Amino acid sequence: MATNSNSYLTFRVGQETFGVNVVKVMEIREYVAPRVLPQTLPFVKGVVEYRDEVIPLIDTGLKFGQDEIKVDVDTVMIVLQLISDTLSKTYRVAILVDAVSDVIECETSELKLISDDYRPGYIQSTYTQNDKFIYILNSDLVFNQKEVISMLDSIRNIK
Repeated sequence: MATNSNSYLTFRVGQETFGVNVVKVMEIREYVAPRVLPQTLPFVKGVVEYRDEVIPLIDTGLKFGQDEIKVDVDTVMIVLQLISDTLSKTYRVAILVDAVSDVIECETSELKLISDDYRPGYIQSTYTQNDKFIYILNSDLVFNQKEVISMLDSIRNIK
């Protein structure tokens, strides 16, 4: 099956809308309460089972510098497959979001690139659709090397 690299799954965190390339999305799941993972990063809510593995559940509100996600009927988990270039490792996380919005299609020329000097570096561009402002993520850069190592080590210790 061919994938379109100009397709983005959009989701809401607080009042903001974010988009992640559909190539990175493994599954959208209903919220399930995670198992607590002691002594981990503040934005890691715990771990959840995904197929035959245990993966960290990330509170995107906390990770993106906003309020903690308040679980309600619209709250979902999006399972992403990410790549850490510095560690040469593929890994999966589940991200907790307020709601999934839509899948959008856009041409690269329609994206407004963010300056390399802008932090956080994981927001690669913006896109406007029907007066709705969307942050387009470079999902592989959301977690820095130390965060990836910390998450993977924490999970390794519970297996």
